[in-house]
Amino acid sequence: MSEPRPDGPAAGWLASASVLVTGAGGGIGSAACGAFLSHGAHVTGLDLNDGWAEQVDAGLPGKLRAVRGDVTRAEDVATAVQEAYDAHGRLDVVIAGAGIQTVGSVEETTEQAWRKVIDVNLTGTWLTCKYAVPALRASGGGTILCLASTTALHPRQNLGAYCVSKAGVGMLVRVLGREVANEGIRVVGVCPTGVETPLLAGMIGGLRAGRTSDDRDAGLMAAKPVQRWLTADEVAGALVWLTSPAGAAVTGSLIPIDFASA
Repeated sequence: MSEPRPDGPAAGWLASASVLVTGAGGGIGSAACGAFLSHGAHVTGLDLNDGWAEQVDAGLPGKLRAVRGDVTRAEDVATAVQEAYDAHGRLDVVIAGAGIQTVGSVEETTEQAWRKVIDVNLTGTWLTCKYAVPALRASGGGTILCLASTTALHPRQNLGAYCVSKAGVGMLVRVLGREVANEGIRVVGVCPTGVETPLLAGMIGGLRAGRTSDDRDAGLMAAKPVQRWLTADEVAGALVWLTSPAGAAVTGSLIPIDFASA
């Protein structure tokens, strides 16, 4: 956000703010939609499906708009950005949250799987940023939050395509953060470790590959300071905080959540 909003409920800086979330039907995406709605924002959610919207309207009908589209298609992303801007005459916050993963070693990963993960996770995030920046600029500034991962900072076996895509998101955040900082636009990469979402199920399988059933959970938790899987709501809370005046100095940065370097 470019400045606090004085007319809001509990979190004044989000009152009547215009927020766009991509991957809005996913675990973190839907939690983010609910969190921003509960703080008084108007939310536009982009996803391949639109049935998710009924689950996260937070009892605030009219504040949530569902747009059906694919983040790998420039026209779909541009349309979602334009709808979010036109609906409220501005765009304040963008959450680039669409993502997928594939499990397998670098050697085992097929070309098709590799290209799909890179296309959704990295190209989709780039397209979101590309089309969001002019709308944020026209609004006087704002915040882009890109969902990366601790795998952008520390590699994991059997998740090569995912790790590379998220590392690319991290570099995109650093580059774009520098490019638009003087226009009042902040760009931050949020890097959670394992989160309890549908996406996690396949990822756990990849991380557990090669372990025995007796030590697999202990091994997975060994590198986690918080000895449990995170919840999507906890990640959404971090996203909300980063849009607040308290996060106003954070840009061009990757923010780990529950991260150990080894």
